Amino acid sequence: MKAVRLRGRRSFVALALALAVIAAHGETRRRGPSLATRPNVLLVTIDTLRVDRVGAYGATSSLTPTLDRLAKDGVLFEQATVEVPLTRPSHASILTGKHPFQHGIRDNFSFPLAPEHRTLAEELTSRGYVTGGFVAAFMLNRQSGLDRGFDEFDDSFGKIGDASSFLAEHQRNAGEVEQRAGPWIERVASGARPFFAWVHFYDPHSPYTPPSPYAARYAGRPYDGEVAYTDSVLGLLLSRLDRIGIRERTLVVVTSDHGEGLGEHGEAEHGFFVYDTTVRVPLIMRGPGMLPAGLRTRTQARSIDLMPTILDLVGGGTGISGALPGRSLAPALRTPGSTASDVAAYAETLFPRLHFDCADLRSIRLGGWKYIEAPRPELYDLDRDPGERTNLFAREGPRARTLRSRLLDALGGSPESAVVGVANPALDPETLRRLASLGYVGGSGGGSGRADPKDAIAEFQAYTRRVRGAFEAYDRGDLPSAIAQFQSAIETGRAAFDVYYYLGAAYLRQGRSAQAIDPLREAIRKLPTYAPSYIDLARAHVAIGQYDAAVAVLREGLSRDPDSFQFHSHLGFIARARRDLDAAKAEYEKARALEPRDFDVRMNLSAVYRDTGDVARAIGEVDAALALRPDEGDAHNQRGMLLGGAGRFPDAAAAFERASTLAPGNPQFWFNLGLARYRAGDRRASAEALHRALAIKPNFGEARTLLAEVEKVPHDE
Repeated sequence: MKAVRLRGRRSFVALALALAVIAAHGETRRRGPSLATRPNVLLVTIDTLRVDRVGAYGATSSLTPTLDRLAKDGVLFEQATVEVPLTRPSHASILTGKHPFQHGIRDNFSFPLAPEHRTLAEELTSRGYVTGGFVAAFMLNRQSGLDRGFDEFDDSFGKIGDASSFLAEHQRNAGEVEQRAGPWIERVASGARPFFAWVHFYDPHSPYTPPSPYAARYAGRPYDGEVAYTDSVLGLLLSRLDRIGIRERTLVVVTSDHGEGLGEHGEAEHGFFVYDTTVRVPLIMRGPGMLPAGLRTRTQARSIDLMPTILDLVGGGTGISGALPGRSLAPALRTPGSTASDVAAYAETLFPRLHFDCADLRSIRLGGWKYIEAPRPELYDLDRDPGERTNLFAREGPRARTLRSRLLDALGGSPESAVVGVANPALDPETLRRLASLGYVGGSGGGSGRADPKDAIAEFQAYTRRVRGAFEAYDRGDLPSAIAQFQSAIETGRAAFDVYYYLGAAYLRQGRSAQAIDPLREAIRKLPTYAPSYIDLARAHVAIGQYDAAVAVLREGLSRDPDSFQFHSHLGFIARARRDLDAAKAEYEKARALEPRDFDVRMNLSAVYRDTGDVARAIGEVDAALALRPDEGDAHNQRGMLLGGAGRFPDAAAAFERASTLAPGNPQFWFNLGLARYRAGDRRASAEALHRALAIKPNFGEARTLLAEVEKVPHDE
């Protein structure tokens, strides 16, 4: 295959002009182009997109007409790879230009990106760009830290099309993302500053649920349906650039964070291996006046190269791009036939180590060869064996040793020296559930397991299906099925803390508190730093009257995390249940000091102050709670009761009126309003409220008795 495919005189002229621009680029950077002349930047990442589904890369299934047109109008990189076949760490490398062992994001279960790792958005903001990020999956939400530098970052997830509410909790379809990103682009494009937009489409990711008509059109091929649908939405987004007249001054970069196994090498999805099915991705760039049209290049492109390439092309100073491990791809366009044989592409996955007690995997590709560091090492000639079927490690020993040496050089001498950022983060229960539902399951990992992932893939796939099914059953409320499948996962001997935790949580939801105790205790043993396990175990003990055991569990949690307001809050709850109001007040006050913005702590402390007769402080706590959540009807109702108890009946009536407005279907709120109005001397308004209470609850005896009292005395209003 030829490296360059130019079509006609127009393409030749475009290439000549582009090369002239690139040749003069150093002078442009030194001068710094004016803000008005800098190009807009649109970066689109299509999650889980395999190269072999894109027509421009040789696919014959006609799934991607938009991407194919984009390739004809721009530059296609035939050999583009990512650093990690997982969504969050791969995007972290794309947006920082750093290896995962440098930025520390090694897994979808991770702490946020640390502030010292400057993002592409931060760099472009410093160059005068207005920036917007629009993501489709919760792994990339604000908790990831990837929102830094964006003036607008849209990571809200609501109901989406034909998907269930469960799916809507952690993803949204491409159409909804485009409906958020497109209008923002149109709005800011009319301003004086260039824009940078990052648009993330998630649809090709499992579970594969293409919308109509793609579901019917690709019946039996749902992954292909997702790809075709996403390509059509990309077309809508790019058409906006044409419609508002900014195509000629917008650099478009489209790529993916990883591919998908689809059964090759035994891997159904991604994350467990580093074969090209999941680490080789499409990369297409279009920049009229900046990049040639119709160019294909075999130079090695890496995800860490995108940030320096974009910064190079937009100009305005080199900034940090010269200090990054990636390099600008723009100079490669001067010699498009070059394969850049000296450029090594690194990839890793720690997923087998962290989640399934297997060895982690790392690879290096160089000059058409690829070496994979594993208990049984692998070496492939990618030109002759692109499917990586024939392991040449034993036959090509010297070459394998050379590549391994390059790999160790990249890692600083030893694979173990690069194992950083793998500690278990403080994830909330819902994040764990959502990750598990997508197949990012936790197994008995995090140890020093050295089993080769190749030997464990069948077991891993079976375990993943079992655990995913359990979480899906848990979410839809089918607790018997969830419990059975969680127990089945435990019987494999592979279950991690999340399976034990959610088995205990399922028992709690069923009211089987005694049976929740053992799995929750095991969850603590497996992950002692996870606070919700202690709290739910304490709840289970409280439910069966074991208050001392509950207190002991919470004290154990506090010994590991003395700054947890949640432990103090639950200790306050237990003390209040035992009528030890002094202890309850002390614990809630500690919780408030640690987290003054927690609504529940404020409300519970208010109740304790009320019970100890300190009404003024009780009202102050409710007011603080309402400052956090002004539309909580229960809080307004509690405020009204406190004010009424203090004899401030007009103020109490105003609070109850607000509560009734917020929750018009609550008969108790209407009754309280009627009583406060009656005590304030407004019989007519009192009767109106009491009639509302009885309309909702006809057998409301107290309301009927009070109404009779209100209406028996004539009034002349």
